[in-house]
Amino acid sequence: MELVFQEQKLQFLSRILCDTVSQEQTADVIIPDSVSDAERVVDTFGTLLIRAEECSGDSAAVSGTVQAGALLVSEDGSVQRIEAEIPFSVRRDFPKQTEECFLQSNCALRSVDARLLNSRKVLLRICVSCTITVYAPQVCTAYDISEPAQNLQIKRSVLPLRTPAQLGEKSFALNEVLEVPNGKPEIVRLLKCLYRTEIEEQRMVGSKAVFKGNLTVHALYACEDDTLCANDWSIPFSQYAELERELDEGDLRTELTLTGAEAEPDSQFGSRRLIVSVNLLAQCTVFNVQNVCVIEDAFCTDAELTPTWEEWSVTGILDQQEFRETATAESDQQAQRIVDAWILPDETGMQRVDDQMQIDLPLSCSVLYYDAEGSLQGKTMRPTVRLQTQLAENAQCSVVQVNGGEIFCSAGSGGISLRVPVKVEIDSYAEHRIRVVSGGEIAPTEEAAQRRPAVLLRLTDREENVWDIAKSCRTSMQLIAAANELSGSSVPAGTLLLIPM
Repeated sequence: MELVFQEQKLQFLSRILCDTVSQEQTADVIIPDSVSDAERVVDTFGTLLIRAEECSGDSAAVSGTVQAGALLVSEDGSVQRIEAEIPFSVRRDFPKQTEECFLQSNCALRSVDARLLNSRKVLLRICVSCTITVYAPQVCTAYDISEPAQNLQIKRSVLPLRTPAQLGEKSFALNEVLEVPNGKPEIVRLLKCLYRTEIEEQRMVGSKAVFKGNLTVHALYACEDDTLCANDWSIPFSQYAELERELDEGDLRTELTLTGAEAEPDSQFGSRRLIVSVNLLAQCTVFNVQNVCVIEDAFCTDAELTPTWEEWSVTGILDQQEFRETATAESDQQAQRIVDAWILPDETGMQRVDDQMQIDLPLSCSVLYYDAEGSLQGKTMRPTVRLQTQLAENAQCSVVQVNGGEIFCSAGSGGISLRVPVKVEIDSYAEHRIRVVSGGEIAPTEEAAQRRPAVLLRLTDREENVWDIAKSCRTSMQLIAAANELSGSSVPAGTLLLIPM
């Protein structure tokens, strides 16, 4: 007799590629003839922009540019800006599985360095890391019997699988005219403009991924007397991405990437307004938990069951954690006044010790200041945030987002003090390899019913699972548990069991 199970189709997005690539690029920049010879580099900066993403059945690629720049002090003591557009591109191949696949990328600028090759030429160097993640639709089948016959013993388990269910994206633009606050001097020359994004609220509403956040615009500029001044503006935004279907129970994660950025004063001869135009791409991932009931094993108490097995694997999210830490650093460099500070997250280091994963997040903070003699100087401070998270034996983890907050940098008698709030999001995940009973054949046994005893006594010589005992004796777990007042699923060694047959 054939054993027939009910089928439950499980649909989710399977991650078929997740790879992080770091890349260095350089550019030589000639100092314009209108500028005096450069004496030293005091600051570097950059803005990463994604230009294109491409995903086919067997490869994925991301390309973009970094608007990199440096501030130079010339021989006449003036501060000048040089800049260059430095392109980057990353491609990864993977075994072809399906024509339908979806790409999500997370690219970050890790560092910008500059050095003088001579008084008229500067070498700019950037380091970019790109995480390319490719998903493909996957369908698995779970099998169950709602009301099994009395002689059929089934070992069930419920697996809460947390997997990506839907992806979506939304491109949008923020165009603002920003006013210089009262009490601060007007903009004569814009030296640099940088951007930081933060999601403050996100949720699913029907088929819409709704998210709210802020874009921080950070500008450093020269004033009328050639002193330097910095200011931050916050631009709030509220957007939504339309997804294919409703999923109110899903958890939403939104990652923002800049695809374009421009900023300029509204006048060439001094201005109190900064015109900013920024294009952003929001990549939305909806995670859903499906409680999947599977049959791990089965047998018959009065017949021989030959089960049919099916195996499938799912990469599921075990945990999503958010850490909030404060990175600090001190320097004995004497400074009269801090002019500016900006931070970049560097490459993450991970080390596993037993069931703990230790995560080191080095940060690179460029500090611009006036020294004790009143000269403009630059210094890089490198605080590190150290985190620990508990991890299952077969699990891995990855840092998916690092966001720095408002930077507090001050000069005192002891030197320069730096403090930065940092928010870190970490995913723990594992590949679940699941082997389930999907059917089977039941055949009568040759054992005569009159030769079957009513009760057995059994002494366990090691710790045993009640299911295994019941299967070997062709009885039920419920009868063994009731006869011996057992509450757990295992029996310690040296236990004398009464086993009803």
